[in-house]
Amino acid sequence: MKIERVWAMPSADTFDVLPIARIVKERLAQSSVSVDPFARNKDWATYTNDLNPQTKAQSHLDAIEFLESLSDGGIKADLFIFDPPYSPRQIAECYQQIGRTVTMQDTQSSFWKKVRDAAIPILTDDAIVISCGWNSSGMGRKRGFELLEILIVCHGGAHNDTIVTVEKRLPRNLELFK
Repeated sequence: MKIERVWAMPSADTFDVLPIARIVKERLAQSSVSVDPFARNKDWATYTNDLNPQTKAQSHLDAIEFLESLSDGGIKADLFIFDPPYSPRQIAECYQQIGRTVTMQDTQSSFWKKVRDAAIPILTDDAIVISCGWNSSGMGRKRGFELLEILIVCHGGAHNDTIVTVEKRLPRNLELFK
């Protein structure tokens, strides 16, 4: 596993941070079908979504509804980009920007778990998942993923680091998850 720590200026748009953009673009270049349920104004993935209708994303659904619609349509992706709002405050800000009421359920840690779980049906057997946030949880071994790479982006001062994990789905026939 590769672990790297770099410094870069922070940005509200994660993929405008150069070391993060580099990783995402490298993996996109190797991908046939990619999905980004929190795309904002980045149209890099094959299928993009953002709750805010003022963004350039193709769809403007709740992330779970978006992923379920892809699954219902038989879409299979070999790259999943997971860059959600990182904190309950950020979730609340995203909802408030579009006039949506924020509930306690929306800001619980189960939000991220539900989105990750909703992505599983659309992923190919050898899918790569790039997760961005303030932790290195990623998809995890319990969902059948192996950690390939961690990028820690220090932003200096009082800014939280951005942590990027790159994981690969393990073959399903392995009995690792008993």
